[in-house]
Amino acid sequence: MKRIAIYSRKSKETDKGESIMTQIKMCKDYFLRYDEESTFEVFEDEGFSGKNTDRPAFKRMMMLASHKKFDIVACYKVDRIARNIIDFMNTFDILRKNDVSLVSITEGFDPNTPVGMMMMTLIAGFAEMERMNIAQRIKDNMKSLAELGRWSGGTPPTGYKSIQLESGNKIITYLELLPEWKEKIKLSFETLANGHTIRQSANILNMPVKTVANIINNPTYCKSDELSANYLKTLGYEVYGELNGNGYIPYNRRPRTKNGKKEFNAKGMFVAVSKHEAIVDSDLWIAANEQIKQRGAEARPRISQNSFLAHLVKCSCGSGMYLEPGKTRKDGTRTYYFRCSRQRYDKTLCNTGWVNATYLEEDILESLNVWALDKSELESYVNKRPSGDITKNIKKIKKAIDKNNSDLHKLTEKLILLEGSAIDAVTNKMNEISRDNEKLNESLLLLERKNLTNDVDALNIEILQNKIKEIVSTWSELTIDDKQLLVKAVIKNIVWDGGKVFTIQPNL
Repeated sequence: MKRIAIYSRKSKETDKGESIMTQIKMCKDYFLRYDEESTFEVFEDEGFSGKNTDRPAFKRMMMLASHKKFDIVACYKVDRIARNIIDFMNTFDILRKNDVSLVSITEGFDPNTPVGMMMMTLIAGFAEMERMNIAQRIKDNMKSLAELGRWSGGTPPTGYKSIQLESGNKIITYLELLPEWKEKIKLSFETLANGHTIRQSANILNMPVKTVANIINNPTYCKSDELSANYLKTLGYEVYGELNGNGYIPYNRRPRTKNGKKEFNAKGMFVAVSKHEAIVDSDLWIAANEQIKQRGAEARPRISQNSFLAHLVKCSCGSGMYLEPGKTRKDGTRTYYFRCSRQRYDKTLCNTGWVNATYLEEDILESLNVWALDKSELESYVNKRPSGDITKNIKKIKKAIDKNNSDLHKLTEKLILLEGSAIDAVTNKMNEISRDNEKLNESLLLLERKNLTNDVDALNIEILQNKIKEIVSTWSELTIDDKQLLVKAVIKNIVWDGGKVFTIQPNL
């Protein structure tokens, strides 16, 4: 049994072909010839052109297709889906990635037939070729910029500003060093080269950790010479320009993967010798970066030996809470407290009280034990299900859309028989119904997204409870290191409100 989405579209102003009702009937008849048990869901966009994909029923269909709710998307002709190659290829690519076939019943575009499979293969090949051409054009543009050593725009690196210089009839942008930053940035490289961590260096310089990390691995600060050029090549960079002691400009330093994540040491990275003053010698820049690489290769120490909740507790103000030791008792023991990190620097920034780590651990462990025994308690705590019967509301909206579509079909038939001002009255009524359908389709899209989210949550809760059961059943045998790792697998964070209330965010 195949799950088939039928998409139909007709623009009242321009389309003179088959009506929407005829398109739908022909699609159903096509599939029922092969499989009488096929199920259908119809998506209608009456009065929308194919110039773009901003159509309510189409968007709802593609959202459901991306969650694998269909096996096939069918249409009367391919131009019902899109009338420009970019929109069509994007749609085709999304469906293909979700294992949904696209079938045009009148054009032989059916993957179950040899001709249809050949057409799909050709289109997929053209799409891939176009992506490769775009990628190559981007790369060529970057190389052109790299040969000039120009600043390509965006926020300048810390310690520099962008300046514009005239070159013939063109205005070209370069970087210029801010003198007040020179010694501070140089010191950051020196502290790391001498064995300090990035965090320690940030504390010494009173700078954010992320800023220091971005400075250290950025070739902008390194003097261009043969030593630095050869080292950069080992990192995957192509090097352009005359090595004259000026700084480099990097291009495509952090390219992104297909899913949007940034890559390190990726292909296609460039540096070019520019006009700006570099801050550190190549041997110091390399030494600092080698220290970072060495630390990254070493096994990292555990976060804390004093609480299995370390780095999980957050303050209601949004900051993390760190472990603060209390006074040492006569027997050598001491109590640890979670304290808002903002208070470490300025007590006036947050007035949330401290929380005893031992008491919080006991409460969290009690919650885990309850969830391990009773799934309904876990579901109730997660409480992500919206109120009301979503399925019932979806059916209600679909029924209203069907009625509107039926009324539109009837009014369309009447237009043939009418003349003069009567046509305007019917057209206004059709426009009114179409606007109502747009709103209904938007509401339906939101409800179906919620419904899909609930399906995913139900599955995740089942998995989450099984993990919690494993943890509590072996808790007494676990080391503090194991407890930290396992608790992080089931709890994303714990928010403390400053009184006696905390909120656990499960790691769904």
